Amino acid sequence: MRREPGLGPSRRAPRRAALALSLFSFLLAGTSWAQVLQAPGEANESTFRREVRGQWFAWLAAHEEGDPVMASQKVDEIVRHARKIGLKRLTDLSLAATLMARKEMAEGNREKARWALDSAIRLDPDLPEARWSRVALALEADKLTVPRELLGAVRTVFVDLEGRRVLFVRAALLVVLTLAAVGAAFVILLVAVEVRRLFHDLTELTGRWVSHPADSVLAAGILALPLFFALDVGWLLLWLFVLSFGYAEKYVRWAALAGLVPLVLVAPALDRAAAKLAVSASPVLRGAEALQEKRYDQRVLDDLEGVKNLFPEDADLRFLLGCLYQQLGQNDRAVAEYTVAAQVSTVEVRALINRGDIRFVDGDFGAAQEDFQEALRRDPRDVRARYNLSLVYGETFRTVEAQEKLTEARALDNGLVTQFLDSPTLVKVVSLGYTPEEALAKVGALQRDSRSRRVLGHFHVGSDIRTWTVPFAVAIPLVAAAAFGLDSFRRKRRGYALSCDKCGRTFCRLCKPPGESALLCSQCIHVYLKKDGVSIETKLQKVEEVRRRQGIEGRLRGALNVILPGGEFLFQGRAGTAMAILAPFFLGLFAAVFRQDLALSPRPGAGSLLVGTVFWALLALAAWVVGQLTARKG
Repeated sequence: MRREPGLGPSRRAPRRAALALSLFSFLLAGTSWAQVLQAPGEANESTFRREVRGQWFAWLAAHEEGDPVMASQKVDEIVRHARKIGLKRLTDLSLAATLMARKEMAEGNREKARWALDSAIRLDPDLPEARWSRVALALEADKLTVPRELLGAVRTVFVDLEGRRVLFVRAALLVVLTLAAVGAAFVILLVAVEVRRLFHDLTELTGRWVSHPADSVLAAGILALPLFFALDVGWLLLWLFVLSFGYAEKYVRWAALAGLVPLVLVAPALDRAAAKLAVSASPVLRGAEALQEKRYDQRVLDDLEGVKNLFPEDADLRFLLGCLYQQLGQNDRAVAEYTVAAQVSTVEVRALINRGDIRFVDGDFGAAQEDFQEALRRDPRDVRARYNLSLVYGETFRTVEAQEKLTEARALDNGLVTQFLDSPTLVKVVSLGYTPEEALAKVGALQRDSRSRRVLGHFHVGSDIRTWTVPFAVAIPLVAAAAFGLDSFRRKRRGYALSCDKCGRTFCRLCKPPGESALLCSQCIHVYLKKDGVSIETKLQKVEEVRRRQGIEGRLRGALNVILPGGEFLFQGRAGTAMAILAPFFLGLFAAVFRQDLALSPRPGAGSLLVGTVFWALLALAAWVVGQLTARKG
């Protein structure tokens, strides 16, 4: 493309030159959103390798020799160069230093571990793995600094994108699993308490077909029917819930029904968490996040190079790689990626703008002008290309053209141009980035290509609709409907078996003559109400039977309360109290045992702390103790 003339100094009148200088100063003070670029001669890969990788190997040697002063100097030089090119986080090097510190801690070299962790935090102040390692070191050596280190570690979890994503996934899964466990506990309590009456009715029913004791065996077989169809315990619980639903008190029934709702959410929650974590491993998303956090991670670059080789015709991947190389100050490689991106796509504008920015800073205003003009030919409404072109004209003292392009940019989007002018940076031109939202959309597009199956994080083939069609989740609404239907049918027919208020014996309409009290069994009516010639031996035997049955029932409820603390309150009509005890119990139990396995960080060095396990275990223990003490008082 032929360069336009007029790029040299203007030979017009002095007042025209003064006007140009004033416009130049105005534009210099008002630019934004540009990546920091190095000066000519410094923006190449060899410079980065010398100033970062070379100094890193020197740090490794100093650390092995036990020279903290030299190691600190090398870290200072690395950080100084990183700040010069605009990098805020050197995650790759910080992770390596963190792993070295963990090795030193395992060998008992706490002082060398402290040096390594100090270097790790200076290389990446927002790396959670380094901060949590500092907490572990403080717990072993200097316990007075534990609160400060703990606050710093918690802060980085919320600042770091990867740490925040893992935290939110873990928290969401813990909440869903806790609510599901509480709901399952309500269902289990209902079934466990009412199964005796259910078994009595089933025995009466099967007694029509077979004689005793075969009727009891057949009734037990009906209770365990799902197991004969190779179904699991979950299906058995739903089956027993349907059969025993009508026996419970009204408040227990509604509490158990409400407990079924979070059980529906378990499968979709696990699927969505797995999909989110899988996509988070995508090199495309990780590259966009590294760009947003101004972070250096060599693994991301290597993985993206592999993806680029799979999709050489994809302009977005080329552009993202160019942005990352530009962020690292490797402008030669960035220009190469931008050039290919602009060639493989006739509508690619971003690569032309960023390539023009690099050439602008290198002082090649003619090439920069060509890039911006080509970008405007492809997209005449691009504000950044028009704005940057005005800067080129201003640098070459073409003030009329500069003012025209600035006016045209304001006409397209005055707010955006005002934002550029109000937020000055070290360079004048405005570059474009690649956001994580764009990366997620790109991952979704690449998943439709069969070649994407070879890329980590691009293998999710499910859908939101299919997630909700898991058989167990579909069965729960049907179970609720079946429970109500069976309850309505039985109330219109023979009703339900009852328990004697005195001895706890189960009985139904067929077990006693009509007209007797519905609260007591026939034996208790004759012994305690009618007292019609019952011998003293029979009365003593009945008293012993009452004591024995009450003891069995008390031990059953006590055992249920030991396993499910606070469950006793459910039968007292205090479902809210039962949930208030069960929820922290299950939350602490799940967090202590499963929190690290629910969502694994793709970065190495993210080990669990014993103090965290102890904290969650103490929460579960406290809830269990409260459940036992309050149940005894009740």
